Amino acid sequence: MKIPTKYFSLILLLICVPVSAWAIAYRPTNDAVRFVAEEIKDRTSKLENYDEINSQYRKMKMIADAIQKANKKACARIPEFHTADQWLESASNAALSFGLIVQAVTTSGERDEGEYKVLPVDFNVSGSFSSVYKLLQHLEKMSRLSRVETLTLHRLDDETVEARLVIHLVFGKGDEK
Repeated sequence: MKIPTKYFSLILLLICVPVSAWAIAYRPTNDAVRFVAEEIKDRTSKLENYDEINSQYRKMKMIADAIQKANKKACARIPEFHTADQWLESASNAALSFGLIVQAVTTSGERDEGEYKVLPVDFNVSGSFSSVYKLLQHLEKMSRLSRVETLTLHRLDDETVEARLVIHLVFGKGDEK
């Protein structure tokens, strides 16, 4: 039995074409799909803590929003001009209402302090410690943004203290350097 060469060639062609198609097209495609699958698996495993990161981001965003809101609120408390007369009158009246004796109130002249200007106010009072503390709380609650720069307490006797407060009233825009 002799197989004609054209049948042999046809059988060889039927075997070689699928093998060469697998070697040329299917195998590289299969390798690429396997590589992409491994890459997806690798990246997905890196996102296992995605919910935690997302939660931390939301918390950070809420904190940033709260800081921005507080900053806007604080900026709203900064007047364009020092208008110290109103503040001095209000602070003096508050000291008197708390039973303090106002010994002296002086201002030192406005000066630039970075982005804003300040007006130092030297406020000397005497009375009970609790009254001085109530005065500090009152100054904190005032609508005016101020900073207690220095607080010096001196005991005069068992009931009375003398307090010197240097308070910086913040106002206007200063010269940025």
